[in-house]
Amino acid sequence: MSIFQKVKKNVGSLMLIIVFSKLIGMFRDVVLANCFGTSNVSDAYLIAISVPTLIFYFIGHSLSTAYIPMYNKIKSTKGETKAHDYTNIIISIAMVICTIIVIILLISPDFMVKLFAAGFDDATTNIASYYIRVSAFSLYFMTLVNVYGSYLQIYENFVVPAMVSVPRNIVIILSIIFAYYFGIEFLGWGILFAYVAEFIFLLPFVRRSGYKFKIKINIKDEEVIETFRIITPILIGVSVGQINKIIDKSLASILIIGGVSALSYASIINNAVQEVLVTGIITILFASCSELVAQGKHLEVKKKLSNTIDTMICLLIPASIGVIFLAEPIVKVILGRGNFDGNSIALTMSALRCYTIGLVFLAIRDTIVKVFYAYKNTKITTIISTTAIGINIVFNIILSQIWGINGLALATSISAIFSCVTLYYFLRKKIGDFNLVNTLVVSIKSISCSVLMGLVVIFLFRIIETFSSTVIALIISVSIGILIYFILSVLFRVPLALNWVRKITKRI
Repeated sequence: MSIFQKVKKNVGSLMLIIVFSKLIGMFRDVVLANCFGTSNVSDAYLIAISVPTLIFYFIGHSLSTAYIPMYNKIKSTKGETKAHDYTNIIISIAMVICTIIVIILLISPDFMVKLFAAGFDDATTNIASYYIRVSAFSLYFMTLVNVYGSYLQIYENFVVPAMVSVPRNIVIILSIIFAYYFGIEFLGWGILFAYVAEFIFLLPFVRRSGYKFKIKINIKDEEVIETFRIITPILIGVSVGQINKIIDKSLASILIIGGVSALSYASIINNAVQEVLVTGIITILFASCSELVAQGKHLEVKKKLSNTIDTMICLLIPASIGVIFLAEPIVKVILGRGNFDGNSIALTMSALRCYTIGLVFLAIRDTIVKVFYAYKNTKITTIISTTAIGINIVFNIILSQIWGINGLALATSISAIFSCVTLYYFLRKKIGDFNLVNTLVVSIKSISCSVLMGLVVIFLFRIIETFSSTVIALIISVSIGILIYFILSVLFRVPLALNWVRKITKRI
């Protein structure tokens, strides 16, 4: 079976798993919003859950990004046994680094809270500090799950790594319910046991593949040295991105009580759209491009990248327009119950609109970054990421003074647009043109179809809502909107829509 066929075979299953996982994740957020709304408890919890997660990106994300292409290289040149030894060394070193960070979190959680949320009062700081202490050990399990997930992806198992969020979210949901009825301290324990559940879920599949972990530290190993050479600029780039999130949350904590929660909820909804529609595509693209680059098939890399970007444009532009037009009912339907009152809805929907402006650019940026990583070229991505954080900080300060937390969300979108355009330019300069003209044509057609669809959808929604509930009005108008967009895309001769027509015609 060819690489393309293997990838194509995995996309359908992966997309279904991601949709299911995101539904569970959305239900988790609904439970949190229902129980604690946009309060100081939810602010403290969201900061506490962010600390190990963001720190994890410094280790786990950087390692996994360098790990996949390096493992493929070792396996093809020195065999699977040597590749397993390399995996053991990487994990062992990562565990040592995690231990150092865990000790810091246990000793000085108050400092971490003030770093992430400078505007918290003493009561909220104490709550967040307790959560951080309790959940600090989750860093070990996050890192192991990330490396093991990357290992399974190398062997074309994309479905299991995509499912790990299901047991995690189930545990978090239970902890939120326990915290609501029996005491807020359960929220902190929920963070820890959620990531333990991920690890327990993933471990049997890793063992079944034939890999067994053994402690092995060899910092002089040539592949490990090369890995850390690749990781260093990735680490800087990732750190820059996480600093961006820290600044957003810290400013939000100063601007208004519940600002951290409102930004987080808006970001969660925005990210859910991207993850459901494109995360599976990006995951498989990186794995396949890493293999294609190793085989020297650069024309196939460009073709696959061009098709991926065009697909994202066709999926995300109408989704973005839909979210912007229907932000209020979307937030109301998903979160608007219990302690999530009208003020919470207003804060969240405004931030959601501002985040959504950068949704397409964010997805394309992440895609291009993965291709750079497949080529083991991390210098350019680091420089651009560093510049983007500077732009984001400037716009954060300016726009937050004008529009509050909406300005913070808009600054994030502006930063994403800059990163996307700049990275596209430099990748095109490195590997040659990957059908820019066609991408621009697809973009113009998709925007035209999406705006027409959006106008019809908001008109239909307002009519249907007058004699029906918000949920039913939203479901009907969105369903009709999808059909309208598809019909318009066919009339405008958008390639993705025409491909679907050919498939449907062929089946009939």
